[in-house]
Amino acid sequence: MLAKRGVTASAVETITLEDPESWTAVDSAIAGISRFDWVAFTSPRAVEAFGRRLRALRLPAEGLGPKFAAVGAKTALALKRVGIEAEYVPAEFLTSALGEGLPGGRGDRVLLLRADIGDKKLVASLEGRGFEVEDVVAYHTRFVSGPVEEEILRDAKVVAFASPSEVEGFRRRLGAGGFGELASSATAACIGPVTARAAKEAGFRSVVYSQEHALEALAEKIGGMMVHA
Repeated sequence: MLAKRGVTASAVETITLEDPESWTAVDSAIAGISRFDWVAFTSPRAVEAFGRRLRALRLPAEGLGPKFAAVGAKTALALKRVGIEAEYVPAEFLTSALGEGLPGGRGDRVLLLRADIGDKKLVASLEGRGFEVEDVVAYHTRFVSGPVEEEILRDAKVVAFASPSEVEGFRRRLGAGGFGELASSATAACIGPVTARAAKEAGFRSVVYSQEHALEALAEKIGGMMVHA
């Protein structure tokens, strides 16, 4: 997407996503899925894990019982590929918007399938509205270590982040000195306000984010920045 906009980009791996050591908790939740009013996903990766476990358990995607919610168009599309239509997608592609806007409330049961580092504020927000929440880990986020080529860091004018965990992974990989130096000279271009806040708190002086919280919009934002640089 960046290349199409004339932007030369280098990729630095900051995190990896791994399956849980055991699927017991996920499979148990899926086996009893009819007791939930909603099943909510905050990332395509969690949907993919859900789809794989449905197939492993030989369960159909149709007629499962609950309604399904997805944060973001990509997550909703991933659900559609599994064979499920998302009945609620918040207007803002933010986890907080899901917590504030999910239809229902007192006594309704919600199953969250998401990363192990998922924002706990979502659970608090839903419970504060009266939902009963079961928060199940569908995948783990691991930080990547190892040196980064100095040439990549020296030439970087913009550093793109698609999640707060990527900010933290980048900081860990570069170390305090290297990260601090880059954060003072480059702009952090982020997929949304939550990631932008993480970048600012980590030390970036210049932080921008796309109004539509999607990768295509982020690429468009960066392309426009480079044209006017």
